[in-house]
Amino acid sequence: MEQNSRKEIEEKLDKLPMEFIALILSTADVYSIAQEIALKVLVTNKNMCGTYITFNRPYSTLKKTIEDQGLDLSRLFFIDLITESAGGKAERCNNYRCFYVSSPKNLTELSILIEQAMLRLSGEKRFVFIDSISTMLVYNDADTVLRFMHSLTGKMRLLGITGIVFLLEKESDEKFLAQVSQFCDTVVTI
Repeated sequence: MEQNSRKEIEEKLDKLPMEFIALILSTADVYSIAQEIALKVLVTNKNMCGTYITFNRPYSTLKKTIEDQGLDLSRLFFIDLITESAGGKAERCNNYRCFYVSSPKNLTELSILIEQAMLRLSGEKRFVFIDSISTMLVYNDADTVLRFMHSLTGKMRLLGITGIVFLLEKESDEKFLAQVSQFCDTVVTI
């Protein structure tokens, strides 16, 4: 990816206000890069702490990627929905920064863990980062995902928490996109 494109993505995300919920529509070719840039904007540029919900990459892999970016891991808490469902071993230690969910289908457990994770984070400027509604849709029907997103975004608004939610542009139908968009303050196409 060209440096200009990276800068353009960062500028789009940096302009977003605090306490917003943004749906990021991304093409597959820039999906991972856009997520890295969005996380950098939240943690470094906006000085926030937050919960990263990962449907796609195991915590152990994600942790290494984030460390390589030079981001402060102490400002992040993770909820991993892929490791255990893929047969991996949950990485636990005394100061663990990750909850593991047994299956990407278990959105009730995810909702409870999001609330617990947010309580563990200090500071007033907090965020929830969901790496893939597209993957959520692989394991759950669209109506279930919409109910989950409606509930989650409502709680986030009540608590003054910023949200970044990623969706692959080509992976969603227009009806789903229109419905999930109404729960967000803005839709950013990258």
